[in-house]
Amino acid sequence: MRKAGEKVGAGVRGSVLATVCVVLLAGGAARAADALDDLDADDLLARAPEVEEARSFYLRGDIGFVFNESADLGAMGHAPVDDAGVFGLGAGLRLNDLLRLDLTADYRSAADVSFRGFSGEASATTLLANAYLDLGTWYGVTPYVGAGLGGAHVSLSGLGAGDGWGFAWAAMAGGTVTLAPNWQLDLGYRYVRIENADLGGGLSGFSQAAHEVRLGVRYLFD
Repeated sequence: MRKAGEKVGAGVRGSVLATVCVVLLAGGAARAADALDDLDADDLLARAPEVEEARSFYLRGDIGFVFNESADLGAMGHAPVDDAGVFGLGAGLRLNDLLRLDLTADYRSAADVSFRGFSGEASATTLLANAYLDLGTWYGVTPYVGAGLGGAHVSLSGLGAGDGWGFAWAAMAGGTVTLAPNWQLDLGYRYVRIENADLGGGLSGFSQAAHEVRLGVRYLFD
């Protein structure tokens, strides 16, 4: 009989405990509802955490060395191109700690071109719209990857051709170091490909790729 009584007592205590929990929960819900009624939209916005704006404009300047691949002259074949230098300017927008966008103009200095006993010089100016992903800061260095699309103006002398425009694209990777609150140093690699530039003189399919090692400086506006 003791066990039966203990079971009845436990059941009663469980019922009482459940009832108390329901009452407490109902009271808490009611108080929460009353508190929400006392808050209007302005109060909720005032209590929301502030989001820090990370946007900043920047200017950039770059110099570098270009390792040129052979030029594809379409049906005429391929022509070796000597290495050259490059320098460029740009302006961009840092949207947040992850994403940057910029516009760049780069001039690749004239390089010797040889083809079937003839020689000439080729130079190029690229205009690109670029996007970058900054991959966090590690021991003071911020690595990044990026890509760009745009156009290129190519000049080719000495081979019966002239100058013209073609499509250009690029892929980039590198690292950035902050020198001062508004100054950053950028060491990077860029692969640039020029496609189907029409240079006249029967040369309408000039294509060429290059590997660039670049050193740049960026100035950020607060």
